[in-house]
Amino acid sequence: SSSSSALRSTTADNNGMNGWVADESLPCYGLPGAPYSFMDPLDLARNRSVNEVKRLREAEVMHGRVAMMATVGYLIGESTPTIAYGTDVHHTIANNQLAEMSVPLLLPLFLVINFAEAFRASKGWVNPREGSWFTLRDGYYPGDLGFDPLGLKPDDAKEFADMQDGELSNGRLAMLAVAGMCVQEQVNGQGILENLGF
Repeated sequence: SSSSSALRSTTADNNGMNGWVADESLPCYGLPGAPYSFMDPLDLARNRSVNEVKRLREAEVMHGRVAMMATVGYLIGESTPTIAYGTDVHHTIANNQLAEMSVPLLLPLFLVINFAEAFRASKGWVNPREGSWFTLRDGYYPGDLGFDPLGLKPDDAKEFADMQDGELSNGRLAMLAVAGMCVQEQVNGQGILENLGF
């Protein structure tokens, strides 16, 4: 992959950048994520600074992670007993479940999301009072929050790049999948598994 030539270190601790060193000669400065060929039909990454490319990648990684959780959430939320619906597994479609939750159930959810976002912002983003708006820290690798309770992050830079390729590919697929699930439920009002005959 083209991104492997931008990996200048054999350890993932290269200044906290997981072995990645920006290379202007490569698409997206050599960030992993284009394992077969670089594809940017809308030229979103063309003539962008390193920080702008890192910010785009940060958004892609985070949205991909949320979409992977949402894909599982659609299936589980519609087919298993829940706090709000009890043991009735044929409850409302996932698109409508959040709006039907009571405030005492929503408040902890929103607090967790706010704390997670505040942690992410403090870890990767420059404080707007100290620098410019929408700027990632120089030593911050997009999406690497240091949260790895299972110890899955490889120490080798090439292995990390391969894992990042996989995460990005799965995240991209999940973003398409969850968008399709949302649209399908809006069109016919049936849950995902119910629509498939389960």
